[in-house]
Amino acid sequence: FTLLLFAPKHTAGYFRHLKARMQIAQLPSQGAIGVQRQPRVHRRAVVANIAAPPSQDVQVISGLQFLGEEARARASKSKTKQEKVKVAKCGSTMWTETPELARLIREGKTKWEDLNLDDLDIRMKWAGLFHRAKRTPGKFMMRLRVPNGELTSTQLRFLGSVIKPYAENGCADISTRATIQLRGITIEDADKIIAGLFEHGLTSFMSGMDNVRNLTGNPIAGVDPHELIDTRPLLKALQDMIVGADGRGRADLTNLPRKINFCISSTRDDFPHTHINDVGFEAAEDLSSGQVVFNLMVGGYFSIKRNTIGSLAPFSITQQQLIPFSEALLQVFRDHGPREDRQKTRMLWLVETVGMEKWQSLLEEYMLKNGKLPAEACKLAPAVHATYDDVWARRDLLGVHPQKQAGMNWVGACVPSGRLQAVDFDDMARIAETYGDGTVRLTCEENVLFTNVVEANVPAMLKEPL
Repeated sequence: FTLLLFAPKHTAGYFRHLKARMQIAQLPSQGAIGVQRQPRVHRRAVVANIAAPPSQDVQVISGLQFLGEEARARASKSKTKQEKVKVAKCGSTMWTETPELARLIREGKTKWEDLNLDDLDIRMKWAGLFHRAKRTPGKFMMRLRVPNGELTSTQLRFLGSVIKPYAENGCADISTRATIQLRGITIEDADKIIAGLFEHGLTSFMSGMDNVRNLTGNPIAGVDPHELIDTRPLLKALQDMIVGADGRGRADLTNLPRKINFCISSTRDDFPHTHINDVGFEAAEDLSSGQVVFNLMVGGYFSIKRNTIGSLAPFSITQQQLIPFSEALLQVFRDHGPREDRQKTRMLWLVETVGMEKWQSLLEEYMLKNGKLPAEACKLAPAVHATYDDVWARRDLLGVHPQKQAGMNWVGACVPSGRLQAVDFDDMARIAETYGDGTVRLTCEENVLFTNVVEANVPAMLKEPL
């Protein structure tokens, strides 16, 4: 069978638990989903609901549970490894199983080598843990969610403390989606790290595999003299919709056909690169209403099959609509997106398959069905066409630059290859508190910015060895 138990086989509850794990899960509007037999590819035991107490009502949670009938059929027929893994067991189960497994390893009841390979190499990515078996066996990269790339000094010190015990094996990277990836993590520490992330307002959940990736925006939001809108509150609200305000995940949005990238751009610089995101919101001033709305770039895509920039959708989105629209977009992608070929399952392929007009109709239908907005607000207005008389040169974020606040500056520092050590987190926290407002901003170019630096403090700051 593909589901066995980690508890010692000689304990009294073993067979009761195993029998419970084999029970069929009843899914809405669908027949029974059973535990499927898989080809034996290794001799390792397979994780079920790790360390769960024996119970007669424990059920296998399939990734099909939140899919509509047609999406279930596509997922069930797919021959890709990833879809088969999700059908057998939802990646969201790792949100509880990973901490339980960490405890079992510390107690000496199992070890990472005995893990189910599908859990180890695929499903743990739902908890933000990535295993590289050939290069770093037993060590994991943990990817965080940092909307708009903003971190406080307290968060920085915590992240440094996470990797410090791993000595030369512990380091971190700023990613091209302006977030942090911690390296050298071991499973036995995962529960404590995850709990620490929650305590510090951070999360690693839903940061990998077929989920929404880190949400990017203007790295100088709130201090940018040329911004149309501060992207931070919108991206925070978008993050809360996707993973919950507590960062503990939203299961009905975890089984997408493929990963999806969102960003919000608030200036002509397009710092988050809307043209290469699946979904890129471009702020624009609607002259008819005087309000800032968002045009939509959709379908940015890079792969071995095809490379293309996004296309401008024929509609715009208001600030009030942005979160309900994004929720509807994810649900439409989940329910209608293709699942047959991993190289043809991104948002681009759905829009091209159904056509832009049908796609817009589906979005409005789902927005109305969700009931988050009045019916009249579920209709999308035409795109706003902005014209300019000048040519805009994209600004360099590195160095010292005046903010829109008089007498204040942002200071951008280059981080070679985005690599950080534990001491760097402490140094950045100290500098942010000493010279700035106690926060840093990460960029898609893998660099770091300090904001709200008083003009008089700039010379001393520039002498810092960092």
